[in-house]
Amino acid sequence: MAVRSLLRIPAVAIALAALAAGCSDAEPDQERAATSADTTYDTFGGGPPGGTLVVLADREPDQLNPLTFSSNAAYHPVHLMFRALGVRDSTLSGMAPDLATSWEMENDSTLIIALRENVRWHDGTPVTADDVVFTIERQADPRTASPRQADVAAVRSARARDSLTVEITLKRTGPYAVNAILEVMPVPRHLLESVAPADMRNSAFGRNPVGNGFYRFGTWTAGRDLTLHVNEDRPDRASIDRIIMRFLPDMNAALTELLAGQGDLIARLPPDQRARADAARHVVVYNGPRVRPAWIAWNTRRAPLDDARVRRALLMAVNRDEIATALFGAVGEPAYSPIPQAMREHTPGVTPIPYDTAAARELLAEAGWTDTNGDGTLDRNGQPLRIEVDYVSTDPTRRDVLVAMQSMLREIGVTLIPRAYESTAWVTRLREGDFMGSFWGWGWGPSVAGSNAEMIFHSRSVPPGGPNFAGSGSPRIDALIDSVLVEADTTRARRLWSELEQRIIDDAVYAPIYMDPELFALHARFSNVQFRGIEWTEDLPYWYIDPADRLPRDRTR
Repeated sequence: MAVRSLLRIPAVAIALAALAAGCSDAEPDQERAATSADTTYDTFGGGPPGGTLVVLADREPDQLNPLTFSSNAAYHPVHLMFRALGVRDSTLSGMAPDLATSWEMENDSTLIIALRENVRWHDGTPVTADDVVFTIERQADPRTASPRQADVAAVRSARARDSLTVEITLKRTGPYAVNAILEVMPVPRHLLESVAPADMRNSAFGRNPVGNGFYRFGTWTAGRDLTLHVNEDRPDRASIDRIIMRFLPDMNAALTELLAGQGDLIARLPPDQRARADAARHVVVYNGPRVRPAWIAWNTRRAPLDDARVRRALLMAVNRDEIATALFGAVGEPAYSPIPQAMREHTPGVTPIPYDTAAARELLAEAGWTDTNGDGTLDRNGQPLRIEVDYVSTDPTRRDVLVAMQSMLREIGVTLIPRAYESTAWVTRLREGDFMGSFWGWGWGPSVAGSNAEMIFHSRSVPPGGPNFAGSGSPRIDALIDSVLVEADTTRARRLWSELEQRIIDDAVYAPIYMDPELFALHARFSNVQFRGIEWTEDLPYWYIDPADRLPRDRTR
């Protein structure tokens, strides 16, 4: 049988295309960037090596094991220390080589992945196909409880053909299945095979990881900072020598540090602070693409949120246009679907849940919630309708949105109670299902929308199977996701996505409120800067600091 190639693009061409594909609305200082234009260095982005990036992070990672981390704060250092099989290409619509150099379907159910030669773990051990097979098996094992188990849901089995070739037998095929597998970040078998799957989350590796990526683990001082050092053994090393992630839960304090020149990057600048950042000559603010809806996940295992009428009524009482405009001004964008408009899988003609307080009251009455004692609060069987919503205490935007929603829901007789938690406690409550509502956002991966939908909306991804913390899923939603994951016909896939999106909207398990404004505030001494995606780590290897612009903290040698 003929081999069908899924990838025939040289890695060098991908890198050159990515360099040309910036999408931010603010460009680096051209005079500054031109300083090193006449010299090409043996670095990933071609800039001179050296310098330090100080990231002012509002949250601390839960852990740094690629198999088991469950926080966005961990996403960044993990992706800097570990290489995935593939990375998103310059268009953000497909996958390009990383640890894998190529992949192809050998037949209808067999995927062959060729690995890059001479890649080593940071302890000097070669990276082999055995590491990839081990990782896939551990990630698929329900005892590991990996939040990314859905990425390997299509895998029936995996084996090493030789030290650099992985053979994967698939349960289902299609681009979503392959792209999801390419998101896998292998871990070192020789260090983790002695750890039982059930113990993986709490293993020492999560606090002292050994990776194979652009950066090595340095130190982690709990509550203070995390330091990574460049992997100088990599031929195409990143330019920046050192990354220091300082944990500053107070975003006002973080911006003060940035403006005072004591930090370099705020990855999610609050929109109400943009004017302060724009006024500083040494700070540049970049816009990233908006593919992260901020939603409230309603726990369907907790009454009264197990009733779709109640969930729909709560969203009907929220004026999302007003919230987006009042809190974000001109950059405000309400969210009417859990699937972002920027995604090709989004259907423009879907019907959102409208802002309609009268209809909201009718739905609640139908569900048995009425004001029996005239105190203005709806009740049923003597219990008032009170809804608690968790959020991370360091996120002032989420807090302000919930305060606005309090007033809106009060108009229909519902009491909303915001509950602020430190990030680790918030993640624990979310993972264990110990919440009524939880306010967070999901950044959609353009090349893996199918597996994203599976992770969030499919019933098999309810923990420990995945991050469907709210318990979304119905026989029809599950069937639609299963179908869209394997549908090769574009027209039929479009119809499946349209029905799926409408059913997810109507089910209202995830209540989208607004699109997170993706604002990045960065010290202006960095050159060759781009923010193509919503995670700054995707483009960091291209950045560099011209020697003439370096600060005392940039000296690392």
